[in-house]
This record gives sequence, C-alpha cells and structure tokens, in this order.
Amino acid sequence: MKLLYSFDELHQIQEKKVYALGTFDGIHKGHQSVIKEAVQEAKASNAVTIIITFERHPLSILNPERLPKTLLAPTMMDEILDEMNVDYILRFPMTQDFLNIEASVFLDNLCKEQDIQAIVVGENFTFGVQGKGTSIFIKESLSNTNIQVIIKPLMTCDGHEKAVSSTMIRQAVKEGRMEDATNMLGRPFQFVGTVIKGDQRGRILGFPTLNFRLPNEMAIPPDGVFVNRVRIDGKWYGGVGNIGDNPTFKNQYHRCEVHVFDFNQDVYGKEVLVQFISYLRGEVKFDNLDALIAQMKLDEAKALSILKTID
Repeated sequence: MKLLYSFDELHQIQEKKVYALGTFDGIHKGHQSVIKEAVQEAKASNAVTIIITFERHPLSILNPERLPKTLLAPTMMDEILDEMNVDYILRFPMTQDFLNIEASVFLDNLCKEQDIQAIVVGENFTFGVQGKGTSIFIKESLSNTNIQVIIKPLMTCDGHEKAVSSTMIRQAVKEGRMEDATNMLGRPFQFVGTVIKGDQRGRILGFPTLNFRLPNEMAIPPDGVFVNRVRIDGKWYGGVGNIGDNPTFKNQYHRCEVHVFDFNQDVYGKEVLVQFISYLRGEVKFDNLDALIAQMKLDEAKALSILKTID
C-alpha cells in the first residue's frame, strides 16, 4: 500500500481506479462497508483501490476547540487499510486553502483524465466549501459519464437503533462501554503507546506492569480497571490494566498501566498496541496493601475468565 498527498501524485497512477471517499476517522463498521465495496469493485474491474480522505478533521482548522478526539492512530489506520487490501491512500493535508475548494473543482480534480471505474461513498459524506459536495451531488455530477457511483447506506449494529458513527463510539469509550465500542468498530478500541519506566511498585506487589502515557489526542476510557490485550513484537498477550493515578499511593500521575500475563521481558522504549476488551470496575483507594493485592488477584481472575471467551 502506498501513501499519496496530492492530486498530482494521484494523476500519475496509470491503472484503472476505484475510489472510496470518506473521513474514515475510526474505520468503524460503516466505514468498512464503503471500503470493502470499493475493494470488491476494483477486483472485478482489474483496478486499484484508492482511499480518498483527509490528514486531519476539518474542525482542526474551522473550530479547533470543538475538534473531536480521535479513535485511531494514523499508523494503525494504515495497518488496517493495508489488511483490507487497499492499494493507495490519498490523504489530503488539511489547510484553509483546501477547505476553500469548491465541491465541483474537487470532484473535477479527482476525475479528470482518469480511468475511474467507480466511486463508493457513504450517504452522509460531505466535502467542499460549506459541505455542498454530497453523495447525491457526486451521482448527479457524474450522471453523463461512465463512472459508477455507489452510495452506501448508513449501517446499524446489534443493540443500536441509530446508525454507527464516530460520535457514538467516542461516547461508548468515554463511558467505559468497551463491548459496545468493539461492536461498532469491528475490533476492540485500542491505542499505540511507548512503554515508559514507572515506579516499579507493581513488581513488589507481584503484579509488574507496562506503563504508558495516555495519548492526548485520542478518546480515552474512564479511570478504572480493564481487561486488556496487548501486542508486543507481533505477539498477542492478555492482561489486566488500570487507567488513573493510583489513589492508594501518593504523588502519582495519570497514566495507563497493564499487567501482562505470562510476560517478563524488558520492553522499555518499545511501541505496544493496547486493546481494551472490558471495563471491570472503577478506581478505588485502598486502606492497605493487603486489600489492594487481594482485589488485584480478583481482577486478574476475572480478566482471565473474560479473555477465555474471546480467544
């Protein structure tokens, strides 16, 4: 899979093309339906699949104070798209000049002198000045061409009447409804973190942990204890983790730490993928270490039980 950043790079591709248009900020199940359709159309047409998206959310320019938290780090987004057999990602840099492009000009730049077989887009996607570029606008604008425009309806998930959206997923993550988030994302909520040195108190308690600073730009689950899975050097491990500042002890800072089962390697400085499977309980200040250790053992047993159901 190759990354592109401009119309000029796009126009250099000589193969037949199928586009998937969208923000794809979480690559949730709704986004996946658009992408999968584009990949299937490309395969049928002997074409390449090109994701057309943006480097940042438009609100990063229009109203930074309202900028939503992200659901997926860019590196993980690229990994997921590569696994979905996407050939190219055209990720336009988000600037004021880009936001000022008229929808008709943007569409013309995408399609002129290009061998486009199909454009796949979600029904609620908008682009161009004032969001005037809609799925219907694309279909009507290209009605006299040979380009097939496929408009995908919004998708609902089990237990939800409303269509899946990044807003709904962020709320589920914020409230600790990790199973709901998994249901809508099609995978557990996750972040990539670099392992940092903690106070090593976990080793003394018999529960050594990997420590991470929480990414400010991402949606973060509430403080408390979680069932986790982590990927270290390509291998998956189960674990039980905590988000918070460890109120049982003094002078702590807000962080995520995960006790990884059956793991004792030194991985300081490594990037680790951390998934949140289930929320077990809120953070508690214990009266003494014995009470803390007893609860940690209960948390570990429950985490192991839950992890067995998803293996």
